[in-house]
Amino acid sequence: MKHILAIIVLLCAGVCQGHEAILHALDAAVVDAPRYHELRRARIDSARHGHSADTELRLCHMYVDFDTDSALLHLQRADSIAGIITPASTLQRIELYNSSLLMYKEAHELFESLDRSLLNDSLLMQYYTLGVQIYRNLEEMSADGAAKKSYAALKSAYRDSVLTLNPDATIILANKYADEGNYNKAAELMEKGLRNAPYSARNGAAYHVVAGIYGKQGRTDMQLEYLALAATADIHNGVREYLALPQLAAMLYERGDHERAYRYMRRSIDDATACKARSRMLEVSQVMPFIESAYTNRLLASRRWLTLTLLIAVALLGVLAASLAYARRRARQLHEARQREAEVNASLQRANEIKERYVTRFMNLSLDYLNKMDSYRAMLFKKAAARNFDILYDAISSTRYIDTEVTDFYRKFDEAFLELFPDFTDDLNCLLLPEYQIRLKNGNALTTELRVLALMKLGITDGDLIARFLRCSQSTVYNYRTRMRNRAVDRAKFEEFFN
Repeated sequence: MKHILAIIVLLCAGVCQGHEAILHALDAAVVDAPRYHELRRARIDSARHGHSADTELRLCHMYVDFDTDSALLHLQRADSIAGIITPASTLQRIELYNSSLLMYKEAHELFESLDRSLLNDSLLMQYYTLGVQIYRNLEEMSADGAAKKSYAALKSAYRDSVLTLNPDATIILANKYADEGNYNKAAELMEKGLRNAPYSARNGAAYHVVAGIYGKQGRTDMQLEYLALAATADIHNGVREYLALPQLAAMLYERGDHERAYRYMRRSIDDATACKARSRMLEVSQVMPFIESAYTNRLLASRRWLTLTLLIAVALLGVLAASLAYARRRARQLHEARQREAEVNASLQRANEIKERYVTRFMNLSLDYLNKMDSYRAMLFKKAAARNFDILYDAISSTRYIDTEVTDFYRKFDEAFLELFPDFTDDLNCLLLPEYQIRLKNGNALTTELRVLALMKLGITDGDLIARFLRCSQSTVYNYRTRMRNRAVDRAKFEEFFN
């Protein structure tokens, strides 16, 4: 049964396991049934080409499971155009009588009166198939044991005739195996035709046969799933005269799913009424009162429970309102406290990051300068050992070495600061007037004026310390700070930026 199970998984589309997913697909189809009916009507309208007898018969066939009155009308038109009642129209009339109109006696009499010798191979196949259907119905309806046995024999004989003409008539052969009790062989045969087009009309009939096989085996879960598949296929094909959906509704009613059973049975009644299929209306009317009663009782119980719930809710409303007001006030206070805590934590984390990075850089820088001093000492020692006193004197008196190291120190300071505060210049520009916007030159090198502000951003506000760091006078530092503050759009915000 691997292929059949694969189709079930495909239809479930991986959403969930079991027949519930298939029922959800059927629920959607039931809601969308009017659209499928319109599509079916459009297909029928597109087949209206001329007024020949063949066209009318084709339209009759398309209306059989959609609108019985229209099917009969087109059948009468076909006979009128042909001038005689043809074997093809007779077979079509037998099908209508047998399947939709509860005219089993008339269908049987008309079938028996048909001259088989007038039928070609195509009509003969239809004739034998109708024989199977007619005698199967008579067998199921008969209360007389002898008559039932006689009808069963005739059904079997016509079925053998169908298989003689077409050994590949899968559904006929599967029904034969099922009647013989060979259910596994019947199911294996049916699975061959269920690999493509899951909602095709042919697959819809096949699903119903497989459901019947599982029903005879007592495997009700599988029967339910295939009835759901058959019903979904019927709706997708715009069929309004069907068996699967009301049978499924009856099963769901027995399982306690009264709401779904009611919806399915209502859909079945509406479709059978629109199709004017008396046989289906009779079948549905026998089951509908029980389902409707159970559904109504469930609604009443739901309403009683809802009333009780509302009373309890009203009784608790005052307490809940007070609790809600208190909870909202406490939640607001907690939220504000958490915001403050988050801001402090963010500030501390940022400070820790800055501290960690600067300590690391300071250690590396100190080590670097110690190494340079040692190298410089070694160089001076070599000059002294070689008694190159003139060169030694020039080296000691020159400031080139110190100037180079100072320049390198400021470069490293600029890089470290801009790494910690990459948006420093952008944030500063937002505080300055447009004509005083800052643009860094020579890569990321800061000017002395910007280094004053950078040190202030780091929390160094002592003018003497800043002057020593930048190797300038305190008045220069003061002038830089004053000039930048005067260029600000808002001086208060400018000062706040460095606090």
